[in-house]
Amino acid sequence: MGIRKNAKFLTATERENFVKACVLMKADIVNPAAVPAAQYSRWDEYVAMHQMIQRGRAPGSALTVNFGHGGTGSYSFLSWHRYFLHRFELQLQSYVAGVMLPYWDWTDPAPLLVDTFLGPNGSAGSQIVSSGYFAPDRPGTAGNPTPLPPWYPAGLNGWNLHPDFGTSAGGLKRTVGGFGGLPSAADLRTVLGQTDYRNFQVILETGRNEFGTSVPSGSQLHNGMHGYIGGHMGKPAISPFDPMFYLHHCNIDRLWAMWQSDGHAIDYPLVGAKPEHGPADPMYPWVGTIAGYSSTVSFPTIVMPDTSAIGTVRNQDTLNYRTAYGYTYDSLAVIGIGLDRTGSMTALTPDPMTGSGTVTKWEAAKRGVSAFLQDAETVQQSGAIYVTAGIKTFRSLVSNDFSSVFPGTPYGLIKPGTSYSKATFDGVVAGMTPSGGTPLADALQDVEDTLVEPPDSWIPADEPRYLAMLTDGMLTSGSPMTSIPDGSFANTAIFAMGFGTAADVDYPTLAAMVAKGRTLGFSQVFHGENAGTIDKFYSNALARAIGFSTVFDPVIELYAGEHTHLEFWATSGEDAFLITTQGMDFSDPNWSFHLQAPDGTTVYADGSGHSGGAQRPDGTAGQHSGHAGHGGGSCGCGRTPDVTVNRSNGRLTLVLQRDSADASCWVGQWRLMVSYRARDDTAMTMFLPGDLMIPVSAGPVRGPRHARLLDQKLRMSAVRGDPSPARHRLDVGATGTNNDSADACAIVVNIYARTRLQVELAPERELVERTDGFKVSVAANALAGGIVDTSVFGRLVGPAIDIADTVRRIEPTEIPRRATYRVPGDKRSRRRIDTAILLGLLERERPELAAVIDEEVAVSEHGDGPAHFHVDERPTPGSWHLGVYLEGSYCPEHDAISGRHEHREAGHDHDHADPGDDADPHADCMLETFTRFLNTSIATVDPPK
Repeated sequence: MGIRKNAKFLTATERENFVKACVLMKADIVNPAAVPAAQYSRWDEYVAMHQMIQRGRAPGSALTVNFGHGGTGSYSFLSWHRYFLHRFELQLQSYVAGVMLPYWDWTDPAPLLVDTFLGPNGSAGSQIVSSGYFAPDRPGTAGNPTPLPPWYPAGLNGWNLHPDFGTSAGGLKRTVGGFGGLPSAADLRTVLGQTDYRNFQVILETGRNEFGTSVPSGSQLHNGMHGYIGGHMGKPAISPFDPMFYLHHCNIDRLWAMWQSDGHAIDYPLVGAKPEHGPADPMYPWVGTIAGYSSTVSFPTIVMPDTSAIGTVRNQDTLNYRTAYGYTYDSLAVIGIGLDRTGSMTALTPDPMTGSGTVTKWEAAKRGVSAFLQDAETVQQSGAIYVTAGIKTFRSLVSNDFSSVFPGTPYGLIKPGTSYSKATFDGVVAGMTPSGGTPLADALQDVEDTLVEPPDSWIPADEPRYLAMLTDGMLTSGSPMTSIPDGSFANTAIFAMGFGTAADVDYPTLAAMVAKGRTLGFSQVFHGENAGTIDKFYSNALARAIGFSTVFDPVIELYAGEHTHLEFWATSGEDAFLITTQGMDFSDPNWSFHLQAPDGTTVYADGSGHSGGAQRPDGTAGQHSGHAGHGGGSCGCGRTPDVTVNRSNGRLTLVLQRDSADASCWVGQWRLMVSYRARDDTAMTMFLPGDLMIPVSAGPVRGPRHARLLDQKLRMSAVRGDPSPARHRLDVGATGTNNDSADACAIVVNIYARTRLQVELAPERELVERTDGFKVSVAANALAGGIVDTSVFGRLVGPAIDIADTVRRIEPTEIPRRATYRVPGDKRSRRRIDTAILLGLLERERPELAAVIDEEVAVSEHGDGPAHFHVDERPTPGSWHLGVYLEGSYCPEHDAISGRHEHREAGHDHDHADPGDDADPHADCMLETFTRFLNTSIATVDPPK
């Protein structure tokens, strides 16, 4: 089977395959030997089946039974529909191989209700869907202006319900939004927070549990969403005629699957069920050869299909849906983490970053994983996505030592207050010390074997999974990397980070690790000398695992007393953002954050510093964690975005969900306001795009570098205060506030989006010989709509000096004792070189060792190909860091190539015909601004001699 995905984020091919399968199912006649008037389709059969089971009969009972609905005690509401969807999905796959059922996440369905997907809302008056593939008239005819696709069956005249359904027969009807409102993110959290199956089932079906607790918005959830779509969907007896039915129930099944992953995998009440709803009760009509099951509903021609060949399917058989039916959801992610615990991690972090002080690599790495867990917890608390993860440290002593951080089963759902949490990790690793060698290949294989593959027995086999390996150096023990064939982890995407200087890290080994798994088409190798790169590495790994992509990822410095506004844009293509900020002093009291929506509403405020706009009246302003929820603010929006926040150790993690908010509250420019040790809001500094393009992995672009390790004053001084002249037009610098004498601190900001507007940097290769140069493309893809009017800028930073060669040339007798260390607890081993301190001492004597090459790079475009950067031969080997700023416009209604327009509602006044060659398909569109700050690193090595 495969992965069931959010319908809003399907590719064009996935959307077409789904509707194609539906239309072919509608054209598939069950009884072709009957006279034409009596013939009915497989789709009609499923509509009838759903109606017939609502008035069924069980053996030995005179009472009618609704096998799939009924509120409290009707436990098979979930299990019956799970199996019904499975049979439906198999039927679709008989027409289009590999097609999967998508889900509607109960947010604004407008992106789905377009001609070339699920069809628009019904027309005023008749309520009939009049265009698209689900209209009563065939596409391309006078009654349906949607172009006829080549796969549309010749014998199907349109989408009409069979005459057997009496007054409901005919064209598909919808009255979207005519009954109640959409559920909120807070509603879904309430549902997922139920502690027993009985209450989970009834609140999901009705919006209210048996104790009388309703979801916050008052929505009736399952029942209410039938009414929200309206028309045929609003009538339980015939609701499966609308393909939205299946997406709606797929979302219900998704929520059940998420709830199951939170410790409820086999939960099903043994007592308290209504008749035929117990765990061992068969689910009609899939009762095998058991006699006595029937329905009191009959149709003139449609009959219940013979399902005896399937055998008897009971409610309890549906619990392990992965094993039984072979599918999962894109809102369930799996990632394994390997953390280097070898002796070399005792050395100091080469680039301490402004304000962070000196810490060992081990401490910096632990902080990075702890931050990853805080982010994963926040994502779980938001109700958007559940992350299953495991963490192992690795080293070699007498033999390999791979230690799980979490007790018992080494992986689980990351959730606060459980064994799989940030608190558990922090407590366990506090007692660990690094030592031994670096068995990278063996550790990689172990993480794959024990953390990535085992969860849910990796069913389905094509589920994408993720693995993140952080190491500070080279493979020094165990099996060679060649012992693992390239591509052998076929569905695992591997992220690898080399944490150290060019003299420490083996770039080819990092590239070799990534090659063992699935290639994603964008950066999977990270190089850096500072804790900020670690933060970026783990944040990126989590974002990719949950289906988010980078929007904004700068590192900035603030002097004490300053604040700034960091601006990013939301379009209608985004439905959620993951925002993380990490103050490099790791101190919460020093930082203040406010997040302001395009209409001026402050959706999050921690209660200190400045606030631009109205704060929420619900008490969330000033809190460092929790859910901001709905409402509040002074805007005129009917719905405002949903916010989930956690704060600790100088880190803000915030999940921002549109949650069906009005466009005025979502589409436009957002401002993240950051203050550092500020008592008021009088000292404001601003950063231009050129400053924000500098990748955090590039380290300082001016002034001292490794020498900062040796001088407390340098560590507290901002790099931006260096008076060096500008090197190019992007090298402008932040505005001054006359605070340059104050202490400063760096903060790393990462903003990711779940979006239909996907822009990535795609290096041709991540490891190249320096004499060859390299190429990086800007890969832009709109899953829906089009991208127009883009401008792209690039800034490249790399080493001016061959650091590795500099270190190699030093004789062992010339290395100061200060630049060596002994691994704690290992008094018999020889002292090791701390490369960072050695480079710091050398840099004091030769300041030119801190020099970097910082240049603007030109973007190239050829015909219809993507924008890209050609970088010529590099003068020195090492890691080269490319920062890119892109701005443009997004049209949610037109494909940028064809100019094809999609209906948003009945009666839209756009022309459906493709414009002529000279026409601008976007001339009458409301274009939406978008920007991206992206970066990638390319490792260059000397060619072999």
